[in-house]
Amino acid sequence: MPYAILRFQKRKAGGVAACERQNERKKEAYKSNPDIDVGRSKDNYHLVKPPRYIYKKEINQMVKEAGCKVRKDSVMMVETLITASPEFMNSLPPEEQKAYFQTALDFISERVGKQNILSAVVHMDERTPHMHLCFVPLTSDNKLSAFQTWRNSLRKSGNSKCISTA
Repeated sequence: MPYAILRFQKRKAGGVAACERQNERKKEAYKSNPDIDVGRSKDNYHLVKPPRYIYKKEINQMVKEAGCKVRKDSVMMVETLITASPEFMNSLPPEEQKAYFQTALDFISERVGKQNILSAVVHMDERTPHMHLCFVPLTSDNKLSAFQTWRNSLRKSGNSKCISTA
């Protein structure tokens, strides 16, 4: 039976650069993930282009403009993995895969704010196509809070049940 996969992982300042190198394929080899076929990395594509600068610099600029207070253990970014069961995702033609990821991007954008999304890249160079969507958890009242971002997005969706984050 096909199923959707949506995983959220909070990233503090120290984890942002490694996440960017992985998602934007800035390394020449990926020993930690043997599923990556760098020969197929040319098939990866963005639904939201990455920032002009590195993620960390862009995040710092967004936080500064919002006037947020930042602690050394603040969650600076949330990385979202979006995909579906391998048999489902691999059975879709490329245009339907792209539509799936665009629908997911629209869903997340509506809840966290399009202006807070740093990058949305679809990886076609692994076994199952998937999207990494990264956003800065800025609230509507200019606070940096992953918890409050998700609590508010659950209210928008009408779902008050618990959401699991890694």
